[in-house]
Formats: sequence, structure tokens, C-alpha cells
Amino acid sequence: MLHKYDHLISKYHCRFFDERLASIGLSGPIGRYLIDIDLPKTIKMNVLIEKSPFHKSHATRAICHLSNLGYIIKTIDPSDARGYVLSITKQGEIAAKAVYETLKAWDKLEESALTEEEITAMKAIAKKIYRKIAAYYGEELLYEENL
Repeated sequence: MLHKYDHLISKYHCRFFDERLASIGLSGPIGRYLIDIDLPKTIKMNVLIEKSPFHKSHATRAICHLSNLGYIIKTIDPSDARGYVLSITKQGEIAAKAVYETLKAWDKLEESALTEEEITAMKAIAKKIYRKIAAYYGEELLYEENL
């Protein structure tokens, strides 16, 4: 149904984020990980991976990249020696702000093509699709409080 347009919009979404975040060494997907670490300031790596729409190997590479940039600190989880705890650094908080600003700019660009009524309808439709697909996979809703 919408997959063709989803793909095309996603292409521009990636390009938009890559252009705006390149100066701080980030891309859109990696910036998303940074936000998911910034919100709680500290998170277990397995929890972060569960929230991610990407494969575990992608998350592992992204975490390594964020650590190499000095945006996060990765330490062994004291309650599980096989796991890690991720904490954002001051430098990471500054980079996260750039990601938030880029998200806002993208939303503004998308919404500039729509009327207020269309924006409200699109949000309701996206929420409905998200809930249906999550139920199909038997998964609990993430970010429900923000929908």
C-alpha cells in the first residue's frame, strides 16, 4: 500500500540526517541510539537493543561508534558480567541535542506539506498501524506514552 512512498521518504530522511549530523560523526540511525541513551542517561545495552528496530549486530556497531566518539561510556554490568551498561557523557549530551534539533527540523519539513487536519489524521493512522503490527508480533508497545 504505502511501502513505495515509505521507502522514498525514508531515503530522504536518511539523507537529511546524514547531512546535518556528519559534522559530529553521526548518521540518523546512530543518532537514534544516542537519544535512547540520553533520555535515561544510563541504560543496559540489552534493553537498548530490545528497543531498537535494527539487528543486534547493528546496535553493537553503533554503540562501538558512539563510544569511540566519546559520546557514551560502556561499562560491564555489575549485576550481569556478560552485559554492559551505557552512560552518556557531557559531550554525548551536546551531540544528542543536535540529534533532537534535527528531528524537530525533519518533523517541520514533513509537516509543512500538510494541513493541521492532515497532520492529526496521519498521526492517528500511524499510531493505529503501529499498534496493529505490535499486536501481530505479540510485543508490548514501546514509546506508547509519547504517541
